[in-house]
Amino acid sequence: MTQPTLVYNYDISCPFAYIASTRVKALAQRTNSRLVYRPVLLGAIYRATAAPQGAAGSASDVFNPTKKAVAAQSMQRTLKRYKIKYNPPPQHPRKSVNALRLLYCVPDGEQRQELTEKLFAAYWAENLDITDPETLLTIAKQSGIASASKLNADSFANVDARKELESATAEAIERGAFGVPGFWIPDVTWTNVDSQTKTGRYFWGQDRMHFVEATLISLRNKSQWSDVPGLASLLPRCIPYNRGKLTEKVKLEFWYDFSSPWAFLGYTQLARLQRTFGANLEIILKPFLLGILFREIGAPNMPMLAVSPTKAVWSRQDHADWTAYWNAVNISEGSVDKPIAFHWADVFPIRTPTVLRVAIVEPATIPLLYSTCWEKNANVSDETVLAAVLDEAGYSGSDLIAKANSPAIKEKLRENTAAAKATGICGVPTYRVLRQRQDGHWEPRGGLVWGQDETNVVEDLIAGWDPEDSSEVAEPRKDTLVKAAARL
Repeated sequence: MTQPTLVYNYDISCPFAYIASTRVKALAQRTNSRLVYRPVLLGAIYRATAAPQGAAGSASDVFNPTKKAVAAQSMQRTLKRYKIKYNPPPQHPRKSVNALRLLYCVPDGEQRQELTEKLFAAYWAENLDITDPETLLTIAKQSGIASASKLNADSFANVDARKELESATAEAIERGAFGVPGFWIPDVTWTNVDSQTKTGRYFWGQDRMHFVEATLISLRNKSQWSDVPGLASLLPRCIPYNRGKLTEKVKLEFWYDFSSPWAFLGYTQLARLQRTFGANLEIILKPFLLGILFREIGAPNMPMLAVSPTKAVWSRQDHADWTAYWNAVNISEGSVDKPIAFHWADVFPIRTPTVLRVAIVEPATIPLLYSTCWEKNANVSDETVLAAVLDEAGYSGSDLIAKANSPAIKEKLRENTAAAKATGICGVPTYRVLRQRQDGHWEPRGGLVWGQDETNVVEDLIAGWDPEDSSEVAEPRKDTLVKAAARL
């Protein structure tokens, strides 16, 4: 087929788009794709999609303090993983409309790429005021692009540039954008979570770029994600995937509640982590009541209802994408694990106090309980249903539920929930990696990792990556890229 196209939507004022800008060119080169730089107005996207933070706000404005702390830690860890310079302006967010219009006064291709990178650096690393027209013109001149000599004060009012920016923004919104960075692959035909056939695929987030890469490779090869060589290694890692088994003991805490479909996906990958790292990895399951934690830290009881409708639609599709991705990884690695047969629960949110206490009483039931919640679509909030599920699996449901309802087990669940709050957890799944010091004590390394979409970070921390003292840069595995490129 002809060279595939990858459209990159961004706004200079977004730090995550800045991170993506340091990686997207290499991704396009690896997949032999034509990269189109298409800036958009983030504020206009927020306004059009009724984002909770408002058109002039930053996404983290609506986070509770605990979530802000976890998100800030994640951001710092990401910057260290990719070795990105970061010196954000104290006035963030700054208006970027003039910078974006200036980009549309420059031809797409190398010139717009170069100016984009210079503007991102000016905003996020050099603390230059991109709201100042003279500063913008100086940046353009110093970039060395051929069009710089034609840019002047009139460029910011250029009618064609203004219309192109408005058109690009409207186009992104139509495709499903609710923020940036966004990635549009126009040539792919696919089936969405509602079983509708679509042409053109939109992905959001610098941490979903492995989906973009897998899709571009599959498009060129006319294949599926599961046919991509070493699919799992498209998730960037600092420590090589072939490092092998652990030579010293490491503990991994997995904090969860059965009520979360995302924690379910994270749970499905624990067996793969155990196989990857061997017997020296001890996985410790930490059940707690997520709803109680949300109430304690000031989070909405149903986070999916607290985002814009557009983002809620994307989130449902994103979950389907991750399910498909992990299933494809499993196939590519020989189908060692049972396929994930995910089903959105008809009764949601799932009320899980008794289910969690059963897991505390008998940890061997956890795989059954997770599957019952998110694959079998059984209403485990009903103790009669829960007992029947346990009976069918060979347990005594009534006995387990009776033990689960004992004061001691109830207190254990309360203790776990209090510990989750004290640890600084804001949601599930949350991972914490601990390594043993010379004095024998176990010490957390790398901070809290929230979200199954950061499984690659968890893998790096288990393998020994230290965000405070490492020269390694996160990247897809090179031998995989050679194999993939050979097929393009």
